[in-house]
Order: sequence, then structure tokens, then C-alpha cells
Amino acid sequence: MKHLITTAFLLLTILTAQAQVDTINTANLKLNMAAWRDTKASYAVFFEDSLGKRLSSADIWDRTLRRTTVAGRPQYQFVWDWFHRDSLMAHVTATGQWPSLAPLTHDAVYTRRGKRNFVFNNTVVTIPDSAWRTAKDSSFRVITQQAAFEFPMDLEIFALLPFRKVGQQFAIAFYEPGSPTSAYYALRVTDRRKLPLPGQATLDCWLLRIDYRPDSYATFWISDKPREVIKMSEYFRGRYRYKVKLY
Repeated sequence: MKHLITTAFLLLTILTAQAQVDTINTANLKLNMAAWRDTKASYAVFFEDSLGKRLSSADIWDRTLRRTTVAGRPQYQFVWDWFHRDSLMAHVTATGQWPSLAPLTHDAVYTRRGKRNFVFNNTVVTIPDSAWRTAKDSSFRVITQQAAFEFPMDLEIFALLPFRKVGQQFAIAFYEPGSPTSAYYALRVTDRRKLPLPGQATLDCWLLRIDYRPDSYATFWISDKPREVIKMSEYFRGRYRYKVKLY
């Protein structure tokens, strides 16, 4: 009986360890900041149907991430330019604390939606006085509950996750600026494999899956050295969206 109890306890311990989820937010400093690099990356972004037929021409996303110092304090600056058919669709600039990556400001100019500006004070998000356009803007106040990262920086933040093994699971807190709340999203490392590149070259990558909703998910190919998102395949509404790093 003692042997059976010991075996059962060991099995329960193994199963518990396998089911462990690493919670990642701006408060617990669990990102692998040793993998941080000041970078500029360009991605081609396009859609295909379920049969692999191209549904659109490719947009270009230029994304820049760098460390800065403001008033003697380390910060980051994130810039995202979205081009569609040679026209600038969006210009987004965000700043935040380093190394926690807690957001401080979010300033965006969209061709179709106009300007959107937000400031962050810990878990409280508001619209600055200078950006008020309506009475609704002046009363905008969101308490995110979680210590959340800014969602537009998902590609850069995923590259900093502390990858150790296939099967590893994460719960990461994100907030989309302007939305009514933040949320934790479930991610898991599904594989580690070599991604074929032109010229018969390959790149060792971690495969990371995020589930947005039951009918919407994405897989990211994240290179091991250096850590960066090389490719993404996202499924929703019966079609696929791809993001492929150009240079």
C-alpha cells in the first residue's frame, strides 16, 4: 500500500508540474530581458482562404523598438508604421518603463479613425486633456485590473518569453488601448523545429500558439538566436492572416 501511495503521489506531482502555467505581466518581471535587442523589423502582412488562395495584396508593417532614457529613468519607445498600397494607414508611438515594459503613453494616428491618445498610470488608463475631442473622452477611465502589456507590442513581447521546453504554458496580460478592459491570454509552446529559409537554409524556432477565442488562434515562429518573430499564421472567420518578416 505504501508503494502504491508513493507512486500515486509521484504521478500527481508530475501531472501538476506538466500543467503549470507561467503568469506573465508587467509586475512580476518574468520576461527574458537578456534577449532584448534594439531592433527595426519589417513584415509583410496578407490574407489567404482555407485553400491557400491569396485574398489580398501584402501590407507592410515597419516596427521599431529601442531603449531610451527620460529624466534619468530607463524607458522603451515602440514605433509602428502600417503601409497599405504605398499609403500610411497608421502611425503608432508607445512608451513605457524598462525593464517591466509597463505602458506609459500610446499615441496613434489612423487614416480612417483619426487620432487616439492614452496615458497609463499603473493600471489606470485615461485620455490626456490635450487629446479630448468629446465629452466621452473626458470621462474615459479604464482600470485594467491586470498589470498588462500593450497589445500592439505582441510580436516584440512574445520574443522575450522565457522559453525552456515544448509544452510550456503561459498566461500573459494584454490591454488593447481604448478597450474597456484587459485580459489574460493563454499561450503554449507547441513545438521546436527548423523553419526552412531561402537558399536551403534553416532557422531553429520555437512555435508558440495563442488562443484568442475558441474559433480564433495564431501560431508564431520565434527564432531561438536572436529571439524574434519570423512568421505568424492566424486563423479567424474562415481565413488565415500571415505576418512574415522581410528584414
